[in-house]
Amino acid sequence: MKIPRTVKIGAHTILVDEVEFGDDSNLCGDNAYVEGRIRLNKALPQTQKEASFIHEAMHTMNTTLDHSLLDSLAEQMYQFLHDNDLLK
Repeated sequence: MKIPRTVKIGAHTILVDEVEFGDDSNLCGDNAYVEGRIRLNKALPQTQKEASFIHEAMHTMNTTLDHSLLDSLAEQMYQFLHDNDLLK
């Protein structure tokens, strides 16, 4: 999957950046709702970046989901898309 620089989620354009997290290098990604920005750890292997991108996009779509449920749903969604060659 080519991770885009921007995505539309609802009525909002969200910027997507690959960044170095430095001291917090175990972080895969994060979401700054007020800024309209998703950040992904550029040191991750591509498959983890893609799964993290889906995870952070889902955070933006529904901020009320429990994080452990969101982790599970995002991983399952990524695996579904990947295994069925739906990622381009």
